Amino acid sequence: MKYQFAEFEVDLSQQELRRRGESIHIEPQVFDLIVHLVRNHDRIVSKDELVDTIWRGRVISEAALSSRINAARRALGDNGNDQLLIRTVHKRGFRFVGPVQIGETPEQVGKGTQLNQDKSVGPGSVPITVSVAAEVPNLDNVVSETVRAEAVAKLSIAVMPFDNISDDPENDYFSYGLTEDVIRLLARNRWLSVISRHSTIAFRGRTTDAREISQQLGVKYVLRGSVRKNRDAVRITAELVRAADGQQLWSDKYDLQLEYIFDIQDEMARQIAATIEPELSKVEQQLAARKAPESLSAWDCYQRGLWHFWRFTTPGFDSAESYFKRAIAEDPHFARGHGALSYVNLQRAFLDDPNDRPARLETALRQAREAVALDDLDCFCQCVLGRALCLTHQNDEALAALDVALELNPSFAQAYFAQGFNLLWYGRETEAETLIDRATVLSPRDNHLWSFHHVRAWTHFSLSEYDIAAEFARRATRQSNATYQAFAALTASLGILGDKTEAKAAAAELLRRKPNYNTEIARNELFFCNDTDFIDRFLEGLRLAGISKS
Repeated sequence: MKYQFAEFEVDLSQQELRRRGESIHIEPQVFDLIVHLVRNHDRIVSKDELVDTIWRGRVISEAALSSRINAARRALGDNGNDQLLIRTVHKRGFRFVGPVQIGETPEQVGKGTQLNQDKSVGPGSVPITVSVAAEVPNLDNVVSETVRAEAVAKLSIAVMPFDNISDDPENDYFSYGLTEDVIRLLARNRWLSVISRHSTIAFRGRTTDAREISQQLGVKYVLRGSVRKNRDAVRITAELVRAADGQQLWSDKYDLQLEYIFDIQDEMARQIAATIEPELSKVEQQLAARKAPESLSAWDCYQRGLWHFWRFTTPGFDSAESYFKRAIAEDPHFARGHGALSYVNLQRAFLDDPNDRPARLETALRQAREAVALDDLDCFCQCVLGRALCLTHQNDEALAALDVALELNPSFAQAYFAQGFNLLWYGRETEAETLIDRATVLSPRDNHLWSFHHVRAWTHFSLSEYDIAAEFARRATRQSNATYQAFAALTASLGILGDKTEAKAAAAELLRRKPNYNTEIARNELFFCNDTDFIDRFLEGLRLAGISKS
C-alpha cells in the first residue's frame, strides 16, 4: 500500500517515507504517526486515539506528543505556524489536510486490496463497511468470539449510537462524535469491557430491544441516548438499561446553550461517562450482595467489599477488608483488590486510634504500590497510591501518581478530588478548589460528596476566607453520611468569624457527634497538613467556639 500527497510518498511495504523518490530518515514513531494521520485524512484524529494507536495506550506527556507532531511536520516540510499538511484542531485533535492518493505496491496488484479495512469511521465519513445492518437480521457475528468471551468475563456495556432527533441531518456528526467520546472514556475503566463502536454502529437508526442487543453482543448493560440540537441550544438525554430484562437503571437529560459546540461534546461525554461508572458499580454491588457467600468470585467479593466500605464506619471497614482479602485469595493478581485494601487502611488512618496510624499508612502505601505493580494502567490503583503518598507528606510523588490517574481516566472524579486534596497541602489552594469543583461536577451524587464540600471548606479556610469556608462546611454537614469532621470545619470557621451564637450551636452539634472532641484531637487529625499556620488558626477557631484544649 502506498499513500501519495504533495511531493511525498508513504510506502507501507517498505516502511518508508520518500520525497521526490528520495528516502527520508525518521523515527519509527514519527512514521507511524504520519501513516495514521494520512490513513484517516477524512476526519479529525483525537489525541487519545493517537496515544492508543502509536503508544499502545501508554501514558505519555503532552510534551512527548507535541514533540512527535512537530517532528512529523518537519519531515513533511510543514510547521506549526503554516500547518499546510498537519492541522491542529482546537480541543479536538489533528487532521491531515493534504489531498491523498492511494496506490498499490506491485505485490498487491490483482489481489483486490480493501482500501477501507484500516480506516476508522469518523464524523465526516460514510460508514460503508458497516451498512449491512439494515439487510442482515442476525448480527451474531458482529463481535468476535474473543471479544464475546472478554465481555462475559468482565462487566460489559454497549454504548448505542446517540440518535440525532434534530430536524437537520447535518447534526449527525455531533451525535456520532458524542457516542465515540463516551465509548472512549468508558473504555479507560479497565474493569469494564466496552464494545467497540464498529460493532454498535450496526444498530444505528434501529429500534432494538436491549435483550436483543445483549444476545448479539454479549453485554450486561446498554447505554442509549439522543441529541436534539437547534440554532441556540442542545438537549442531550441518556439512559442506562440492564440488558437481561430491559429495566432502566438510570436516566438524565442535559439542556445546554450553544457557544462552542465541540466543548459541549467533550464536556457532556465526560459527564455521562463519569456518571455511568459509579452507577454500574452500585448495581454490581447490589447484585453481589444477593449472591450466596460460597458462590462469590473475586469480582463479586470486591464489589461486596465496596458496598461495606462506603458505609464509612469501623464495622463497615472490617467487613470490607475481609471481602477484599478474599478477593485477593481468589485471584492474587487482582490489582483492584490490593488497591481497595490500601484504601481501607487509608480511611482507617483517619478514624482509628492515632497510635495505629503509622502502621496503617505504611501498610496502605505498600499495598498501593503492589496494586500499581500489578496494573500500572488502572486509574483507581494510581489514585490510591497518590492518596497514600499525600498522607505521608510525599506530595511531589503524589502529584505525579494522581496526574497519571487523571491521564488514564479524565472522567475519574475521585482522582480530581485526591489531587485537589494534595494541592491544598502543597500550598496551591486555588488550583485545589478548581479540581474539587471538577470532581463535584463529574460526580454530583458521589458517596464522597460531603468530603468534597468539606475539603473546599478547608481550602477557603486556608485562604482566610472564613465566611465561604463556613458555607461549604454547611453543605458538607447537610449530607446524610457526613462525619463529625465536617461539623469541626463549620465550628472553626464560625469561631474565627466571631458569630458566637452560630459557633456555639455548631460546637454543641460537634460534641454531640464526637463527645470527647477537643483541640488536641483536632491537631492530631490534621497529621497530613504541612501548614502549621493553618493548624494554629483552625485550633484557635475551635477554641473561640468553646471547644476545650483537652
